Amino acid sequence: MIERRAMERIPINRAARLSFGEIRGTHPCMVRDINALGACISTPYYVFANEFVLSFDGHSATFICRIMWRKGTLCGVSFLLRSRSPRLANDSCEPTNVQLSSEQPTRT
Repeated sequence: MIERRAMERIPINRAARLSFGEIRGTHPCMVRDINALGACISTPYYVFANEFVLSFDGHSATFICRIMWRKGTLCGVSFLLRSRSPRLANDSCEPTNVQLSSEQPTRT
């Protein structure tokens, strides 16, 4: 078989969680191998979504993923680079007030 990946994958066989935009909560998966560009994951179910968030250790490390190929419950994903993280399925929908400047707001 001809290797088509730009970088060699490192086998890790590590448990992780998936978050889907429209589905509340997280779902188990196993990361079979990984590199800086993507990973191979297996799940106990068929993944219908084309994009999702992959997280390790209670969201201490998260990756935004796009599925590149599927074979049953096994799929290959590429990691996407975005300027901001997508909202996780179990995040609050309420907006937060963030003040970006160091100036104090003026009251009238």
